[in-house]
Amino acid sequence: MASKLIYALFLFYMGCLSYSFTGSLPSHISSVAVPLFEDNTAYPGVREDLTNSVIDEFISDNTLKVTSESKADLVITGVITSITQKAAILSAGETVDEFQIYVSVKVKCEDVRENKVLWDKNLSEFGVMPGTGSQDERDQAIQIALEKLTNDILNNTLGYW
Repeated sequence: MASKLIYALFLFYMGCLSYSFTGSLPSHISSVAVPLFEDNTAYPGVREDLTNSVIDEFISDNTLKVTSESKADLVITGVITSITQKAAILSAGETVDEFQIYVSVKVKCEDVRENKVLWDKNLSEFGVMPGTGSQDERDQAIQIALEKLTNDILNNTLGYW
């Protein structure tokens, strides 16, 4: 009985070792470029923050090498379309106790070697701030939304195949 359990665990462990996103990518794709996102909101620093966050996430993931646009197999471009605030929790007196700050982007991932768009999506994520939140708390909520968007962009890119 114990030997069967050990054997089963060994097989499970070996299966986990071989799993990789790299194996699912087409062989001609090994690099990605992320030019500076456009920003239709004019919110200070948000386009740089999102662009840098996406680049850092690809570097950290290490499935694709981050490079210049002229050398990349994939190019990810985006436009920050809006930053909006919505009441999330109201108290009995119709006072807003919590806001959700939504950041919406239109993102496109293009295989430049084969000249085809792999995915093109409108993405939206939010962060939360108190109803009486300060500008710093609003900025923190935006940063949380940007982190979520960064994960969405990476997952959409690596999960396409």
